[in-house]
Amino acid sequence: MNRTSQILLTSILLLFSHLLPAVTSQDNGIEWFSGSVEEAFAQARRQNKPVFLYWGAVWCPPCNQLKATLFRNPAFIARTRLFIPVYLDGDTEAAQKRGEQFGVLGYPTLILFTPEGEEITRLPGGMSMERYPEVLDLALDRVQPVAKLLKQILDQGKKPSARELRLLAAYAWDQDGGKALGKREPSALLKTLADLVPENLSREKLRLNAHYLAALADRQTPPAAAEKADARKRLQALLASADAWQDNFSFLIHGVETLLPRITAPDSVERKQLMHAWEQALASLGQNQNLDAARRLWVYAGRLGWLKMAGKPIPGALKADIREAVQKARARANRGHERIAVAYAAYGILKDSGQLRLAEQLINEEMQAGSNNQYWMLVLADLAAEAGDEDEALNWYARAWEKATGAATRIQWGSYYIRQLTENRADDDQRIMAVSKALFAELRKQKTPFHGRSKRALERVFKALNAWGQVSSPAELIELKRAFINTCLPFGNEAMARCESIMKAS
Repeated sequence: MNRTSQILLTSILLLFSHLLPAVTSQDNGIEWFSGSVEEAFAQARRQNKPVFLYWGAVWCPPCNQLKATLFRNPAFIARTRLFIPVYLDGDTEAAQKRGEQFGVLGYPTLILFTPEGEEITRLPGGMSMERYPEVLDLALDRVQPVAKLLKQILDQGKKPSARELRLLAAYAWDQDGGKALGKREPSALLKTLADLVPENLSREKLRLNAHYLAALADRQTPPAAAEKADARKRLQALLASADAWQDNFSFLIHGVETLLPRITAPDSVERKQLMHAWEQALASLGQNQNLDAARRLWVYAGRLGWLKMAGKPIPGALKADIREAVQKARARANRGHERIAVAYAAYGILKDSGQLRLAEQLINEEMQAGSNNQYWMLVLADLAAEAGDEDEALNWYARAWEKATGAATRIQWGSYYIRQLTENRADDDQRIMAVSKALFAELRKQKTPFHGRSKRALERVFKALNAWGQVSSPAELIELKRAFINTCLPFGNEAMARCESIMKAS
């Protein structure tokens, strides 16, 4: 389940007309377009304005972080007046089908389009606040869309301009979904781009190097000796630049455990040097007064990851510091969006520092305040599962599904519940059958339940059911597949093809 701190939006096909809920400027300062996505693009063409599309969900903690920070930034808000800003909530009717067309992978996603509907770029998280208005300015200046620019650079030998390199450096490479990357191998592409950046554009060079190092850490093929040496050199430069730390925040917080094992040997001089540099960078970042409240807490996640990588225990003094930082941040987080973002970060560092009782207490307090209950129930289920209390975990998964609102969210929460049932109550055939059939019955009430996040959630359901049925209850599995087919039949041939694909999940 993708609900923790480990990682914290979209191209356009104007095929479906669908009214979105109006979001007023009082919500976060941005005057969101109140009509449909199709109508927004029609207005963009009439006014010759680009489109800024935000894809999110009300319960999503990183979305609330955006609303508490970026969407309240005066410079960013001012730039959005020059766009047609559209909010697409993932739980609105047909939103998942549209999101699939956009190539959206998760919440939140921010995408800029030309008035004609061509994707220009995707905005990432984890940049310095002043970078975002700069990227909007590039879109307003009609810089080449990222996908076109890549083809020109890689296939035609184009030498990119400084403005184009700024656009590439500020692209959300980890949220691409194949829209610009296509089938290109990310680490090789990002290394090529980083090497094209001249030394006088140090900020862009360091950011593309951070993207490259993150892709190298995730790459299936291990790096060769020369790649390791080159990566160590790039990392050293990144860690030595104070100007780069806030611009590459997510990498600095989460990268130590994934990258260093790939490019250094245990107990090597290189690892010790880079570990020391990383520790110094995290310590300095923790003193940065420009960080918002949630990000100041996330710095502790980086320090905890560093200790884990170093094989060291968590000092009692650090646990005490975390408790004090959490208390102060929560006392100051008095706005709704900020409260959710801070609570999410606070929960993460309390849990990662082994202070599970305090983490549970925090979430229970948030539940009592009613700040984001359908999400916090999943968090409590996760905590109970980690503590080994399977009954309590299942109880929270059941309650989360019961209380969830929104079409896509209910499918997603139901998938988590069914997976836990098949893993921990595989002999309870009656309950597994009842919950699965109830979820399938809900699909009939929707217009497009087999797309995007909903499709991926149903694939999780059948991955769990297929494993359960083959071992425990093959006859019941066949019955459930028949029930699912009967759900899919009224949606037509295209939906049936998707349903057949979903049922094959394994």
